[in-house]
Amino acid sequence: MTKYITIICAKGGVGKTTTTINLASALLFFGRNVIAIDADLTAPNMSIHLGVPNLSCSIHDALDGKMPLSSCLYFHQSGLRIIPGNIAYESTKGINLNNFKTILRDLDNKAEIVLVDGAPGVSSESQTIIDAVDFVVPITTPDLAAISDARKTVRMAQEKQKKVLGVIVNRVRGEEQEIDIHNIEAFLDAPVIGIIPEESCVRTSYHLKGPIVYTHPDSDVAQAYKKIAARLVGEEYHFGLEQKKVPSFGREILAGFGIVKKE
Repeated sequence: MTKYITIICAKGGVGKTTTTINLASALLFFGRNVIAIDADLTAPNMSIHLGVPNLSCSIHDALDGKMPLSSCLYFHQSGLRIIPGNIAYESTKGINLNNFKTILRDLDNKAEIVLVDGAPGVSSESQTIIDAVDFVVPITTPDLAAISDARKTVRMAQEKQKKVLGVIVNRVRGEEQEIDIHNIEAFLDAPVIGIIPEESCVRTSYHLKGPIVYTHPDSDVAQAYKKIAARLVGEEYHFGLEQKKVPSFGREILAGFGIVKKE
C-alpha cells in the first residue's frame, strides 16, 4: 500500500523542496519505488531545482480536472520521478483545494512512498496537505523562529491525528548560537530523525539541476539524507558498507508507523 509523507513546516525557506528531492533520491538508493510531488501550490519550484521549468502539465492541471495526477509524472535523469507544480502566476488563481486528497489517491499502488513537498504557513493549503497524507515530517533550521513555526506544524498534525515520524533539522553549522538537538526535541515534543549539515555542495547541486545524492553522492549532506531514508524504511546505513536490516525492535516501531511490513 502506498504511504504518503509530507515534508513541511510553517516557516518558509527552511529547505522543504531540497529535502523532498534529496530524501526521495536517497530512498531510490535503497531500491524504493518513490514519487516526489511539489504541493507548494502558490510557489512551486521543484521543477526549477531540477532544471525543467517549462512543462506541459502539472499538479495544477490535475486539480483543475484536466487529467489524472499520474499523467503529470516526469523522470529526471537521476531516476527520480516527480510531479511538478506550474510556476506561472496565473496558476495561483482559483486553486481547487477540495480536489487535493482525491487526485492524490490516483497514485495509490503506483509507488511505495510518495513524498509531498508541503506549503509553508498554517493556511488552508498546508492544512489540506496534512489532512491528505498518512505521515508528517516537519523540517526546521536550528534557530528559534523556524523551530517556533515547526511547532505549529506539529500541532496541526496532532489536531488532524496524523503521525509525526520525526523532525529533520536542516542547515546545521555546529555554531554555538544554534539551538541544540535535545532542546529542539523537547520544544517540539518529537524526535529528530536527521541532521543535515550546511555545505556548499547544496548550492552547487542547485546549479547542476540535480539532487545532491546524485551530484555529490559522497558528501556529508548526501550521507545524511541516506541515513534518514534508511531510518524510514527500516534499514541501517553505513557509508561504504553493505546495508543491513535494523534490529527487530526497530522494525517493530517502523511497522507500527506502517512504513515497513512486520516480518
